[in-house]
Amino acid sequence: MHILVNDFIGGVLDRGIPLYVRNLIDGLRQEGFRVRVVRAPAFCRKLPRSLFYLLAVLVEQTLLPLIGLCVRAEQTIYPYNSVAIADLLTRRGRIVVHDLEQLNRPLSFSKLYYLCCYRAVKWRDAPVFTISEISRQRLIACGLFGRGAITLLPNTFYAFERLVRSETSARRPAILLCTGSTANKDLQTVVADYLPAVMARRWSVSILGLHKVSDVPKFESLQSFISSGQLRLCGQLSDRQVAGEYRSHAIIWVHSLREGFGRCVVEGRLAGGRVIATDIPEFAVLRDSDVYLYKDAAAFMSILDRLAHTDAPASPYSGYPYRELLRDGLERGLSVTAGQSAAQPPQAIPIRQAPAGRIPPQNQSP
Repeated sequence: MHILVNDFIGGVLDRGIPLYVRNLIDGLRQEGFRVRVVRAPAFCRKLPRSLFYLLAVLVEQTLLPLIGLCVRAEQTIYPYNSVAIADLLTRRGRIVVHDLEQLNRPLSFSKLYYLCCYRAVKWRDAPVFTISEISRQRLIACGLFGRGAITLLPNTFYAFERLVRSETSARRPAILLCTGSTANKDLQTVVADYLPAVMARRWSVSILGLHKVSDVPKFESLQSFISSGQLRLCGQLSDRQVAGEYRSHAIIWVHSLREGFGRCVVEGRLAGGRVIATDIPEFAVLRDSDVYLYKDAAAFMSILDRLAHTDAPASPYSGYPYRELLRDGLERGLSVTAGQSAAQPPQAIPIRQAPAGRIPPQNQSP
């Protein structure tokens, strides 16, 4: 099958959904599909972000259906929470909806755009992809997508595993905190209630995911630890550098109130580290024997103190068999036709499921 993938945004952005898309493309090719990709040209990196997102919408709605027609693609995958209306009419478009957080925000162009796309999906009863069973159940419950089948097209880690295997960084008895600037990362609580206690126990901590100028003042109360080198902000890194950070830290710390998936949990374990993460459903379903969940700062420090005296290497990760999930998702999602019911039985996923919580935020959006 010949598949066109709309990764226009991936020509400018690197992590979040663009990383999901790059791994998806790798997976499609490994599964024997013929894949073409549309990405923004390099000059788009110099555009103001709002202008770039507007351009991305115009390209998605006008050029992508034409490109798909010209290259004779049998399916076009739209993996950024939106889809070309024309490709819904031709039954060729497949949307990937990661979450619905944008709809929880104040009225904006982005919110109106997504609502318009979802209304068209519902009108056509078009098939929908999503990234996890938790997200799938939420999309069914919200009623926004009509009777179209909702199928998993999971996060995959082909490229990340290649990078991790090529890394030779020595693992240090240090912590890699994976976070971000969005409200769900609860960074204020991390700085006020967690990091001072971690610093007091003389742990070295690197922070991955903060690279905005506005992020630095958030750590003013911990400036002395930054000056001494005990606390380090990694800044913006390449995929290879990210893999190196995972490989060089013994403990991966993932703190969040809610997520669309839990990529950092999987990356930390695939890199051979032990992971400490907040006890939320999105992380619980990815758990294995070396993923430790906590509900508050006291529980976190208890786990950290216990791991400080653990010398044995972490076991190989067994919590997320993404290759099998991708093959199953492609077989299901590319074979369904518009109008098939979304009330299908849950997908067979060999990982423990947890109850759904509040709709999680997306990683990147126009």
